[in-house]
Amino acid sequence: MLDAATWTGRACWAELRLHQLLTGWLATGTDPTLAPVLWTIRSHRAELAEAWHRRLPELRELPRTGFVEPGAQAEEALAAMEDLTDPVTSADRVAALRAVLVALGDGYRRHVAVAVGPADGPTADTLAAAIARTESDHDLLTPI
Repeated sequence: MLDAATWTGRACWAELRLHQLLTGWLATGTDPTLAPVLWTIRSHRAELAEAWHRRLPELRELPRTGFVEPGAQAEEALAAMEDLTDPVTSADRVAALRAVLVALGDGYRRHVAVAVGPADGPTADTLAAAIARTESDHDLLTPI
């Protein structure tokens, strides 16, 4: 259970951090053609963060917040986005966001094999939704 909660907490953290970075990009200004796409993706990431948070165990001796922490892969993928604060770098922003979405999708697909059995049904459902949403978010960036 601890391993599952740790993984889920890291997924929650990654989605929250991506949401935070997108919020920063939108606050500092961005290309008007890119802004609606970023707002949409930002909203989707908030929904997924909330979904992962709901999957965390509710145990008095193990508070949920203790599990919401970065994992090495997520930190590495998101680091490229952190330095892109200049709105002129829209192409770089799109490339970095694509890379993060690919990394998230890959991580979700790898975890599908672990989330098995009746007890993992809600996690498997959330994984399926996260994979679908991540792929659709990636597709939103394709014409840009």
